[in-house]
Amino acid sequence: MKIPRRLFYFTFVISLLIVLWMFSYTRILPAELREAYLTYFSIVRALTIVVFGALFLELTASVVTKRLKHLGREVYLVRNVILVVGYIVLGLMILAIFEVTGISAVVGATVSGLVVGLGLQQILANLFAGLIILGTGFLKPGTEVKISGGLPLSPATLPGYKMFSRDEIMPTLRGVVVEVGLLHTKILSDSGEIVKIPNNMAFTSSVVMEEKEEPKTVRVRYEFPVEYDPDMVLERLQQALSRELDEFKIYVEEQSDKRYYIIIVVAKTPSNVKVREYRSKLLKQIIKVHRELIQSSSITDQSSSITD
Repeated sequence: MKIPRRLFYFTFVISLLIVLWMFSYTRILPAELREAYLTYFSIVRALTIVVFGALFLELTASVVTKRLKHLGREVYLVRNVILVVGYIVLGLMILAIFEVTGISAVVGATVSGLVVGLGLQQILANLFAGLIILGTGFLKPGTEVKISGGLPLSPATLPGYKMFSRDEIMPTLRGVVVEVGLLHTKILSDSGEIVKIPNNMAFTSSVVMEEKEEPKTVRVRYEFPVEYDPDMVLERLQQALSRELDEFKIYVEEQSDKRYYIIIVVAKTPSNVKVREYRSKLLKQIIKVHRELIQSSSITDQSSSITD
């Protein structure tokens, strides 16, 4: 039976901490060495707080995740907020062990902040963006979003043979927010892939929230052959769509070429209805009307040929 790797590491760290604490209470070490050891014993205290604090936070987050399963994907938002607040408290406790006051922390941060800030610029930007997203609820698990601008993937147009390349292009990302972490946000794309984008990109890019509460205007364009009388087409569409829809308008928008003209249907989606579902419903009705026109024209042609 194999021992899980995480359990092995945890057992090893706990055993090491127990040995380090035993050195402080027993007389295993010589007096001089023990005095020097107690001088740096605050490091052992800090390690103990980090290990047991992280363990406590992980257990608390796991319990909260199991108890709040009814919230769906939003349970991950609660879990990450608990972890963020907990790790901040752990950091303050460690500063208190080393007797770091606010003034000394500011003075030390003046010099070290320049070095660390330059080296960890992107990481800190993602971290603070994640804290803002978690705190404000800017992105919540389960929200349908469309993100554009700043995505790393771009089309490969040169050299010329790249026109037939199988490289993927993602100018925009459309999907459902799965989890908002400290550094990355996980989004389940419409193609079924889990995409992890940096929080800084999610915070600074253009994000379209596909909320369903408010009605939206939907426009559907469709081509009809010029052989079909436009008045007849508009009348048939008016009759077919009025059975399903309440508020809509139909126009002949333009002529696409010499053989087709384009009609456009403008309608408003009801509340709590997705735009894509409503567009699909409109398009299905238009296609049915087109097929009826084709069948009626074929029947007319057959009857005329029989008469002849």
